[in-house]
Amino acid sequence: MGILVDKVCKSLGDSKILDRISLYVPEFSLIALLGPSGSGKSSLLRIIAGLDTCDRGDVWLHGKRMTHVSIQYRKISFVFQHYALFKHMTVYDNISFGLQLRKFSSRKIENKINDLLNCLRIADISLQYPSQLSGGQKQRVALARSLVTQPDFLLLDEPFSALDGELRRHLRKWLKRYLQDNKITTIMVTHDQMEAVSMADEIVILSQGRLLQQGKPKKLYDQPINYFVGIFLGYLIEIPKLDELKKTLREKSKNLASDPIWVAIFANRSLHKYRFFLRPYEFSIESTKLDSESTPAQIETIIYKKTFIQLNVFVIPFLWNLAIPIGYQAFQDLHLQSLIQKIYIKPRIQVLLRAYSTLTS
Repeated sequence: MGILVDKVCKSLGDSKILDRISLYVPEFSLIALLGPSGSGKSSLLRIIAGLDTCDRGDVWLHGKRMTHVSIQYRKISFVFQHYALFKHMTVYDNISFGLQLRKFSSRKIENKINDLLNCLRIADISLQYPSQLSGGQKQRVALARSLVTQPDFLLLDEPFSALDGELRRHLRKWLKRYLQDNKITTIMVTHDQMEAVSMADEIVILSQGRLLQQGKPKKLYDQPINYFVGIFLGYLIEIPKLDELKKTLREKSKNLASDPIWVAIFANRSLHKYRFFLRPYEFSIESTKLDSESTPAQIETIIYKKTFIQLNVFVIPFLWNLAIPIGYQAFQDLHLQSLIQKIYIKPRIQVLLRAYSTLTS
């Protein structure tokens, strides 16, 4: 049955926080809510949890209309951005509180909590109080407290925002496996696109209180409904316009007639109505010209980022400046000797030419 949100609206004065939001979260799946600050993500979570009310619309859980049902009857756990830990309780007591209310035996409580303490790597702080913890430790305690009661539904608001590096990667993998094993239907708010892609069964994009698109991560990445969704999920490379001032480029593009992919990209386009984009992975980059389909490009600058390298290049036949992010290993495989060395680019066999209206993007 899962979670069904049906035409939910929420306003604050004249401002619409949520505007007719409808979405479905299949049972035992994980949905990631993505969107810029102020798009309505946290407000939607609070309405689903029963912490806030909506002006119109309904929330259904397991096929039952729960719009006006109190939070204690929804079988939902919620991890807040600000953790909401009990300040007068130790880490152990914070996590065990829900089990004690449910009259679990001491042995069962101890077993459940010790397992989560170890998995979340917080066993060493079990006797400390919230005031003694870092932000990342508080976040893991709040997560443990939400999981220990094995809820039907879990709502996560930026659950890993205070964590870095290896620990964050470890907990992503562990949490996804834990949710699947325990059959918990989950909605997670995150600003981290990579986190959403790696964890979620589906992604929902919100903007200004409206749902723009919902679908599998790969579909949204490859086929975004508009420019906003496209650029929000990752880098887009715009194809140059062949306007009247560059008629000669049309002739030059004929030199690539042996490559039907380039022909499809540079021909038969409504240039004044649409902008056209490719994803970085759709480019193949070579350090030597291996076939007639490769197009020469001059490297202008190399920028070293945290997780990738950005090549700013000038594609000679098309007078085209573009930036292509590539991984460190792919960069090493090019065996570049100097900046004056040419590289050669061509589109890969599978290319999705994305077109967005210049009037709306």
